[in-house]
Amino acid sequence: MVDKQELFQRVELLQDQIGHFYQEIGALKLLLNELLEENQNLMVENANLRDRVGFGEEEKTTPGEAKKYLRDLYEDGFHICNINYGSLRKGDCLFCLESLQRT
Repeated sequence: MVDKQELFQRVELLQDQIGHFYQEIGALKLLLNELLEENQNLMVENANLRDRVGFGEEEKTTPGEAKKYLRDLYEDGFHICNINYGSLRKGDCLFCLESLQRT
């Protein structure tokens, strides 16, 4: 015969574990939501950059056009340095500024 106290303790333990699992699932759902939102923002940013670059176009640019393109890209808030190219920048980047001076 099963001890009623032991059975009650096992049910409470399961209830605690289920509560912990619900908390974990809630935290994972929040993380998943953040990741999906970040992914969507990156997809939009990527599409905008591809449009701006003219990805897939067969057109050749002259050196003056390339410099203007890089300057415009930098002024729009994107890195143009080889370290962080294409990512959003916060403030000025010495590497980007150096790249602009060299071109």
